[in-house]
Amino acid sequence: MNLGKAWRRLWHWLWVPGLKKRQPKGYRLNIPGALVPVLRALTAPTMDRSERLALLSARYASEAADDVVVAIAVHEFPDEAYVTGTAAANFDTNWVMGIADSIADSNSGLLLVHRHGGAGKPSFSAVDASTNRDVMKALSIGMETMPFGALLLSADDYSAVCTVRGRLVPLDVNVVPMHRTREAA
Repeated sequence: MNLGKAWRRLWHWLWVPGLKKRQPKGYRLNIPGALVPVLRALTAPTMDRSERLALLSARYASEAADDVVVAIAVHEFPDEAYVTGTAAANFDTNWVMGIADSIADSNSGLLLVHRHGGAGKPSFSAVDASTNRDVMKALSIGMETMPFGALLLSADDYSAVCTVRGRLVPLDVNVVPMHRTREAA
């Protein structure tokens, strides 16, 4: 251990009460309540597609912190963005990259959204994990100031991951209720 690191540890031990009690930093995704019904409608299974996809554009809450991701808008997957393949939902990665390029000027990234049936906390499948790693994480290369990842819906809960400093981290999902103004009440 170098002298500088030892000095900082001693300083914090002496002068920062409760330092050892601090929990590791958590990451959070805030979704405006108005976007949730839109996401649920766009990812609902149909007769033609058992697993439908959507994109959620998002950005970090501030330039100084990457622990809070804020959802901004929903992008529908058009029929031409789906391709044939062995998974339940196969998509054209070039189309996704085009959307990522088009919103990059607003300092926004993308989360790939789909749903699994049932209630409770959903889990990413092996195919989902591969897509998150090979596609969504890869989109973040060279764009570290923008969040890229995935959001998974169930009937009543969410799971999410996001690339932060080159690694996928889980996000706690927080649906932010829409407040009514006095005029709207």
